Amino acid sequence: AGLVGVAAAAGCASPADEPAETTGTAAASAPGGQEPADTPSGTGTGAERSSDEQAFLDDLAGRGVATDTAADTAVEVGLGICRGIAEGADPETVLDSVRPFTTALAARDGDGGADAADVGRALVDASRSHLCG
Repeated sequence: AGLVGVAAAAGCASPADEPAETTGTAAASAPGGQEPADTPSGTGTGAERSSDEQAFLDDLAGRGVATDTAADTAVEVGLGICRGIAEGADPETVLDSVRPFTTALAARDGDGGADAADVGRALVDASRSHLCG
């Protein structure tokens, strides 16, 4: 069910393909799907983002991952990565759970410079550095 949530957030599935209990929750992409008590329930946009969320997005941009039109989703996926890590998921499981989103982000790179695996590693690294607390 979590993969469908990421796929829907990344534009790879229609809302009808998504189970009702995950509709609109891209953050449920990582194993577990529950937020730690210290994680905000939502992310802001633009000026409303926390400094950690903005640092996460800046880190991704510095790694060549364009999130301009998917910034809110990227933050939610990053928080989902943190939940998966906190619950003890191994790195491959975490990467597999976000693959639809990373594939969509990599496909947006017109010069073919990034592949889904590189984008996935960048998301995990940036999440650990800025969002996982």
